[in-house]
Amino acid sequence: MTAPQRVGRYEIVRRLGKSMTDVYLAIDTVANRQTALKLIKAAPDAMTQMVLEAERRGAVIQQELRTLDPRMVEIYEFGDADGYFFVAMQYVEGRSLAEVLQGARRMEPERAARIALEICVQLEKLHNWQRDLDGPRSPVVHGDIKPSNIHLGPNGTVRLLDFGIAKALRAGRDATLHNFGSPGYCSPERLSHLQVDQQSDLWALGATLYEMLAGVPPYQAEDTRKLERLIRARRPPRALPSACPRPLRDIVSKALAPDLWRRYRTADTFHQDLQAFLDGRPTIAESERQGGWSSSQTVEAARQVLLKATRTLRLRAMSLHTASGVLWFFLGVALWVGGSLAWHGWSRRSEVAPPPAPDAAAILRAEYLRQADGIIAAYRASADPSPRNFDWRLAEFCLGRLVELGARDGEVSGKLALAKGYTLLAGLMGSRFAEGDAARMRMNALDQFLQASLALPRSPDPHLGLARVYVYSLADADKAVAEFHRAEALGYHLQPREIEQEGDAFRLRAEREFAVGSRDEARRDAARARGFYTQVRGFGLVDQHLRSLDRMNAPKPPRQRRRSPRSWL
Repeated sequence: MTAPQRVGRYEIVRRLGKSMTDVYLAIDTVANRQTALKLIKAAPDAMTQMVLEAERRGAVIQQELRTLDPRMVEIYEFGDADGYFFVAMQYVEGRSLAEVLQGARRMEPERAARIALEICVQLEKLHNWQRDLDGPRSPVVHGDIKPSNIHLGPNGTVRLLDFGIAKALRAGRDATLHNFGSPGYCSPERLSHLQVDQQSDLWALGATLYEMLAGVPPYQAEDTRKLERLIRARRPPRALPSACPRPLRDIVSKALAPDLWRRYRTADTFHQDLQAFLDGRPTIAESERQGGWSSSQTVEAARQVLLKATRTLRLRAMSLHTASGVLWFFLGVALWVGGSLAWHGWSRRSEVAPPPAPDAAAILRAEYLRQADGIIAAYRASADPSPRNFDWRLAEFCLGRLVELGARDGEVSGKLALAKGYTLLAGLMGSRFAEGDAARMRMNALDQFLQASLALPRSPDPHLGLARVYVYSLADADKAVAEFHRAEALGYHLQPREIEQEGDAFRLRAEREFAVGSRDEARRDAARARGFYTQVRGFGLVDQHLRSLDRMNAPKPPRQRRRSPRSWL
C-alpha cells in the first residue's frame, strides 16, 4: 500500500519491512521518540477482519511477554486511527535474519546454533506461559517463525518479532486452527490440517536453522502449491554442506524429521541439544543416529522383516493357483536408502485367470506388527534384567512404519511409545553422557512410558517400564512398587527381574538413609529389600546386594569413653 504521511500522532519516515503487514519508521510527535509502526488498512472484508483480530491479539500477547523477557520488543500502544489499525513498538537498531542471510548467504555453524538457541529460550517461555486470552488459561504459540521475524541487534541480541499470528491454544486442545503462516516454514501436519501447536514452532525453527547453515530454505518449489505438496510428502531436504559439523546436522535432521514422534518434543529439549553441541558434548540427536533406527543393524533387521513378509505373500499367492496352467506370483521389495520403504508387486497372467492376489499392504502391516509384538512379548516373558538384550530399535522402527502406513489406533501409538522408552533406557546403558543429558533421556523415557500407559490401559508393559525408571532414575521406591502392583493387577506375574528391582528400590533408599545417619529408617528399608532378595537368591546381583545389606545391619561399634585427663593436683 502507499504509505500515508501521518497516522494519528505518528509521522511516517520510511518503510522498514513488509510481511503480512507493513512496518514503518515513524516519529511519535507526543513522546518525541522513534517508533516502529505497524499499519493495517481497515476494511470490512473477512480476510482483513481476521488479520486485524490476529494483530490485536498479538499486540496484547507481546505486551505481556515483555514482562517475562526484556528481549521482547516493547509495545507502546495499539489502536485505530485515520482508517488504520496501528501497533506502535520500540524501534531497535539491527537487521532481520533474512537481511543478514541475503548478504552472507550462509552462517558459521556456531553462530547459527547460538541464534537458534536464543530463539529456543524465548519459545520455552512462550510455550510454558499461560494466560486467559481465549477463555480458560492456555499455552501460547508464535505461529510464524522465519528469518524475517528474527531480529539481530548490534550487540548480539536475538529477538523474536511479529506476534500477529500468535495465539493461545484452545482449552483441552493440543492445536488451534490457523489460516496464516509462511508455507516454506510450515510443518507437514500444519499444511495438512491447518492446525498449529508448539511442534509447529519447533519445525519452523528447524527450517530456519537449516537456512542459516545452507543459505537456502530446506524446501523450494516453483509455486506455493508445489511447495506445500513437497513438504507434505515428508521427503527429507537436501543434505547440509559438509562444512557443517555432523552433530549439528543431526540436530537439524531431528528437528525436521518426517515423523512427528522423531522430532524434539519441547523447546527445552531442542535448546539442550544445541547447548550440548556448542559445549562439545554428545547430543541426543547424535546418540539416536549412532544407535538408533537408522543404524546398519536395524536397517538390516528391517530388511529381513520385509523379506519375510515378501516370502509370506508369495507363498499365499502361489497357494491360490493350480499346479497346471498357472505361473508363479512374484513380489519384489525395495529398501529406500533415506529410510522410507516401498514395495511393488505384480503377477503374470496365465491362460486361466488366477484369483485375486491377497492384500500385500495388509500382509506387510501385519508383519511389522508381528515383529514389534514379538519383541515386546519376549521382554515381558523374560527374566533378563537388561533392556539392551532386546531389539527395541527394531520394534520402534516397525511401529513407526505402521504409523507412516496409516495406523492411527491408540494401541499402535502406545506400543510405539513403549518401544521408544526402552530404546532410550537401552541407549543409556554402557554409554557415557553428561549427567544433564542422561537425566533428560531418563525423563524422556518416563514421558514415553506414561504415554504408553494411557494408550494401553489394559497392558502391564508400560507399568514395568515406569517401575524401572522409578527405581533407578527417580529413586522413588513407593511409586515403583505401586507400578509393580498395577502390572500384577493387569495379570502380569512378576519375574525374578522385577522382584530384584523391588529389592533394589528399597536397598537404594536404605543406603541413602544410612549415609545421612537415619539408621532406624535404613534398617527398616533394608529389611524390606532383604525380603524381596531372599525370594530370588542367586539371580542377577542379588547375592552381592544381600552382602551390602549385612553391612547396614551390623551393630554400631561400641563408643569408647574418653578418659578424663589425670589430675596431678
